[in-house]
This record gives sequence, structure tokens and C-alpha cells, in this order.
Amino acid sequence: MKRRNFFASLLGSLLLTVPLMAAQAKPTELTLSYWIPAAHPLITDFIAPWSEQIEEKTDGRVKVRLLTKPVTNPQGHFDAVRDGLTDLTFISHSHYPGRFGLTHFAVFPFSGDTATSRSIAAWKTYEKHLLDQDEHRGVKLLGIFTHGPGALYTTSKKVESPDDLEGLKVRVGGGMAAEVGKALGASIVAKPAPESYELLSTGVVDGVFFPPESVPGFKLESLVKHALVVPGGLYSDSFAIIMNQDAFNSLSEEDQKAIESISGEYLAAMAGKTWDKYDALATEMLQDDVETVVADEAFIDVLKERTQPIRDQWLQAMQEKGLDGPAVLEEFQNEIIAIDKANQ
Repeated sequence: MKRRNFFASLLGSLLLTVPLMAAQAKPTELTLSYWIPAAHPLITDFIAPWSEQIEEKTDGRVKVRLLTKPVTNPQGHFDAVRDGLTDLTFISHSHYPGRFGLTHFAVFPFSGDTATSRSIAAWKTYEKHLLDQDEHRGVKLLGIFTHGPGALYTTSKKVESPDDLEGLKVRVGGGMAAEVGKALGASIVAKPAPESYELLSTGVVDGVFFPPESVPGFKLESLVKHALVVPGGLYSDSFAIIMNQDAFNSLSEEDQKAIESISGEYLAAMAGKTWDKYDALATEMLQDDVETVVADEAFIDVLKERTQPIRDQWLQAMQEKGLDGPAVLEEFQNEIIAIDKANQ
């Protein structure tokens, strides 16, 4: 009788344990919403592989599911992550005027020739000097990166001098591109990148501020005929990978550390290398069909003079916050020089 009761009790325990073990083995699923085309290199060569690495690093305990449709418009993605509509996303700082002003140190004109060095230097400098300012409060900041040197692409008007920029209707995402465009006398139309084709094809704008990759990335190669390229970039844009704070907190310490191990500088390097790869491919693809003007020294002098107030305004804002703006800029540039030298 006692033996029968023992085995009955053991069987009962096993029956209770099996579903419990199954429940424990079920991976945590994180959703990731994005607002650019699924075929964009930033998704296929960066976001998707990085998401797969999260699963690998956590031994399958955490999986990321890329949503087939964005949960909101491009500008709404910060709040969507904060409020739990999606667990992960990347945002363009340019979509939030006045909100991420500290990041401007990484996107000034003439700052660097590759997305890789800009991105790594941006993260290292931001983490050291500005992270404690908590600009991304409300979410878990996993990393910052930038695209490569921005240029001006136009449909019919060739830009050869500063005078050619006066009144030119240019689509920008906002942020530094908008400030630079205004400083140069252009007529700015602030719209998200996915709207660029419609704006150009209907003549609403004469051109766009973009890195080379984004021309084929948003299928503009049949529309643009001219380019203005500036050594070091006419501007850049910075981005952040963010995660819902509650979703991050719900993970085990082991899995949190696993995700953090492929965030920060690692993430910046991965994003930057992706952008540089496709900038190079795009430049080669466009060279026969797009007439390119490389700004000469006299042109650059005018551009520097007209855009210097943007830098001065940022330095003043930093001073008002009790932050050492010149030190931030110096470290950022020194990091870029060191990274470029190491990659030669």
C-alpha cells in the first residue's frame, strides 16, 4: 500500500513537473518594429543579423521577432518602445527636434569620411561624457551609431557653387541636415526618408540630403542626376537602438549581460561597417549616371563659414548645461583619427 502511494505520488510530481519544465524552456520573445523598407541594408545586414546574435548569445532563451509592419510612424517609435507597443527599435535622432541635442557633436559637417569611425567614436564619446545626462530616459539605450558622410543629390539642378543652394528645395529628415540646409540658404522640407521617392518624383523637392547608400536604398537612382559631395560630409545623422526598460528588466541577469555584450561599441561597429559597405557599392553604381561635383577649397570655406554658427550654438548649449563641449569635440575627433589609422 505504501509502495503504491509512493509511486502515485512520484507520478503526480512528474506530471506537474513536465509542463513546468516545458514552460521554463519556452524562450522569451522580443518584438522589433522598424520604419524603413525590409530590403534596406540596415535591416538585412545589421538589424536582422544582430537580432539573430541575441538568440545565439542567450543560447536560445531570448528570440527577437521582426515585425512585418511598423507599429507606428517613424517619429512615433521612441514612444512605442517606451510604452511597450514593441520591445525594440532603432530611431533617428533627427526625427525629434530639440530632444537629442547632445548628440550633435557626432553629426557636424566635415566630421569624418566613414560611418564606422563616426559610429564607434560617437558611442565611445557619448558613453564617456554624455550618457549620464539621460537623454534617452524612459527606455534602455543599447547603442548609438551614425551613417556615413551626407551629400546632396538633385534631380535636375547641378550645384557647383554656394549660390546654387539658395532657394533649392531639399528634403531632409530633420536634425543636423535641416540646420545645415537652412544655413546654406536652401528651402527645407522635413519628411521621413521613406517619402523621398514621392517628393522627388512629383517635383515637391529638387533634391535630398542622404549618404550614398540611401539613394538606391530608397530606390531614387532613376530620379537623381547630380550630386554634391563634401570631404568629411556635408552632415550626418545619428541613430539609437533602444529597448523597453521593463522588457529588459524582466530578463535574467545572464541574458541582460549577453545582450549588452553585443551592444554599445560592438553594435556601433556593426552598423557602421554595414553603412560603409553599401555607401561604397552605391557610389560605384551611381558613378555612370550621376554627375558628381566634389566641393573645392573655396566652396568648403564658404560652407564652413555659414555652418559655424550651428557648432557655436551647440557649444553654448553645452556650456549652459555645465558640460565641456570643446573636450567632447576634441575626443570625438581624436577617436575618429585613431580608428581610421587602425583600419588602414
